[in-house]
Formats: sequence, structure tokens, C-alpha cells
Amino acid sequence: MSLLQRIKHDPELADLLIHPFDFDLNRPYWVGEDETLRSGQRKEPFAGTASGDGYFFCGAGGEERPVLYLSSDGMTSLVAENLPDLLTLVVAAPWWLDCLTSWRRGPDAMRAISGECRAEFVEDCPDLEECQGRIATALDLDLGVDVIARLLSAARRTDPDFILVHSEGHELEPLVPADSGISSAQ
Repeated sequence: MSLLQRIKHDPELADLLIHPFDFDLNRPYWVGEDETLRSGQRKEPFAGTASGDGYFFCGAGGEERPVLYLSSDGMTSLVAENLPDLLTLVVAAPWWLDCLTSWRRGPDAMRAISGECRAEFVEDCPDLEECQGRIATALDLDLGVDVIARLLSAARRTDPDFILVHSEGHELEPLVPADSGISSAQ
């Protein structure tokens, strides 16, 4: 059974992903048909957040496809190489967007921000580790990987193929430019 099917068939798991992790399979972001990926690959919305942001599979295939993030205010980035990587990111670091938007400060700063955000998140959700453990067990996720390095690596691949292009030719700027000069190993 695919990860999406496992989540859909387990209401408790689906609810846990919604809160505290803000990952909802019933809220896919809608992007009109006149918006395409620069590469011409198809995009398929499959999940969203409470604020209206969305996740898209890119290209043909199943859950092994790259995942593009698009915020309701036009921020976009490739955020995972596949669905397992995305779920690992969302569960291990639900504050990942705060880390990604600070990419200019480098991977070490992103990890420091992740630690600060985790502390704040735990104040609001004291059972975070229990929730993370339940989801990791249910979906066979390894939360011990360096999700920040994976996130930065995926984000740097956004340009050129995963840039979202509106029908008028306007392209959304990726959060992390390919020529940012920052490697995930720094």
C-alpha cells in the first residue's frame, strides 16, 4: 500500500499529520491549467496546509516523483526528492519553511534556526516527540536523517526544470537560486 493510501485509510494518522504537522491531503492547492513547469512536466497537487500553501508531484509516476512547494503568496521551491522525503521533512521539522527562507545564512545557520524553532514548537506542542514517533513508526520514516541538508539540496535543484510559469510567461522565483553558491555540505 502506498504512503498516501496508508494515510487516507487511517483517519487517526491523517489527523495527526494535520495537527501538529500542517500536512493535509484534503487541502490540495489549486493551480490553474495555464500554469506549467518550465520543463513541461506535469504537476499534480496532492496536499496542502491550513494557510493555503500546497505540495505538488512533478512529472510522471507515483510517490517517487520530486515534490514542489508553492505558498499562497507565490514562494516556490522543490522541497523533497519524493514523498517519503517530504513526509520525513514535515514530521522531523514542521518549521522547515523558516529554515529554507534563511538559506542565505548557510546550512549551519539553518540548523541553528531549526533548533530555535523546535524549542518554540515544543512550547506549543509538548507532545511533539510522541507525535513524531507515532507517525515515523506508522509510515516507516527515518527521522534521524539530516532533513535540512536534504531540503537545501532539493531546493537548489528547483531551477531550471521546476520553475512555475504562468501563461503570460511570468516565472515565479525559486526560494533558493541554483547559483546560490551554498552547498548542503557547508
